[in-house]
Amino acid sequence: MKTRMNSGLIPLYSIIAAVNQLVRLGFNAEQLLNGSSISTGQLGTDRSCRQIVPFSDLIQVYQNAVKAGREPGIGLKVGKAAGVGVYGVVGFAMLCSSTDIDAVNLAIKYQKAILGTEVQIALQVEGDKGLIRVTDRLPSGPVKVFYLEQFLAGFLRFNDVLAERPSRVCELRLNYPDPGYAEHYQVLFDCPVRFDCEHTDIVFRTDILGIKLPNADPVTARACEQVCEDLLRQFDRVGAWSARVRQHMEAHWREQPGMDAIARSLDCDVRTLRRRLTEEGSSYRSIKDQLRRDIAIERLRSSEIALPELAAQLGFADSSSFRRAFVKWTGRQPGFYRT
Repeated sequence: MKTRMNSGLIPLYSIIAAVNQLVRLGFNAEQLLNGSSISTGQLGTDRSCRQIVPFSDLIQVYQNAVKAGREPGIGLKVGKAAGVGVYGVVGFAMLCSSTDIDAVNLAIKYQKAILGTEVQIALQVEGDKGLIRVTDRLPSGPVKVFYLEQFLAGFLRFNDVLAERPSRVCELRLNYPDPGYAEHYQVLFDCPVRFDCEHTDIVFRTDILGIKLPNADPVTARACEQVCEDLLRQFDRVGAWSARVRQHMEAHWREQPGMDAIARSLDCDVRTLRRRLTEEGSSYRSIKDQLRRDIAIERLRSSEIALPELAAQLGFADSSSFRRAFVKWTGRQPGFYRT
């Protein structure tokens, strides 16, 4: 069985910032976190600044927001209302940068500390035009649109705060179809907006890159950068073994590899693998359950597969066992994810 799910990672505070922003717009925090590995008790905890969690938790939050069925373009509204705190310590480092280009380079250098591993940004400059290209590994559909709406609106909102002036965007190109409310984009971004493009790009004039920023503070910027470096090292430490185990499970899903087979593939013994996973706050069972949860949700959303067949594909003896496990993982019945 093939699946497009992945073992991406994201800082916990990025998800908490997203949840808090949605709560301010009237969403319920418990409902937003339903089906994720995050509890409402973790909102606002000190550990969130250095804790790394599966990217699928953010997707789950946005899926729940989309399911809530609020007004069209809620992603744009979320991004428009975002503050500096959404970008964590990277945002404060950018705020203290000397020029706009310094801030952009910081965002690119430490993008994993903002966006996680499943979305990337890059700067391209040609003559008097430049662009920020957004590349993602998100499945097509409403959740991807929601994610990119809040990111793009939030990015431009942050640039307004950064330079204490309105952003000057020449064009916005989006790699998804018109969601049915293109006029909302026109009003918010105040520039030509094109859908169904090959890439998602924010196009701007390069003369803004040299503008001096009003809150420049090199000492504070360097201090913030040190925290960013620590967080990037945390990405390398926290997810290394867990990600490798999940990747092996995905690649050999039909064989349902046990811990001994995975340990051999990673050139270590079972005891060492178990210890490494424990150090990362993980386990063979939790990784397998997260993967089964993600595969189940994607299959339910994208196909009409019968529950007995899905249960068998995921290694359950029958559909009743699968239902019980699914409710435990997500707090929902499988039918909730049928589209």
